Amino acid sequence: MAAEQSMPQVGVGVVFLRDGRVFLAKRHGSHGEDTWASAGGHLEMGETLEECARREAMEELGVTVGDLRFLCVTNIIAYGKHYLDIEFLGDIGEQEPVLAEPDAFTESGWFPLVDLPQPLFEAVWYALDSLGTGRYYYPGS
Repeated sequence: MAAEQSMPQVGVGVVFLRDGRVFLAKRHGSHGEDTWASAGGHLEMGETLEECARREAMEELGVTVGDLRFLCVTNIIAYGKHYLDIEFLGDIGEQEPVLAEPDAFTESGWFPLVDLPQPLFEAVWYALDSLGTGRYYYPGS
């Protein structure tokens, strides 16, 4: 566990689906580097979970999120960090995500749910599992 982290943090993520594909980007310069992830980040003081998901999607991928559907909550202890993570499914219509924070990601694309790139960022793995199973709580290890 990272010495500077004295308590768990709250992470919020949002995944986008289109025609049986999910948009993923390869993380760079942060924990979980070189794993495939969706938009997400830290919940800020006074922010709702939905506001956080929408803000992170705009900051990282340049998209405006419409409807959000709760997927799951997970206790994640990985990459030397501890997070309470909340994941959503977001509607971006026909918008095309772009890497708006080029230092945060190295590549991106739409991937078939049946043929995902590996390794997946742990929070995204749980979000996609939730999509397939309907499970909404993952207690962690």
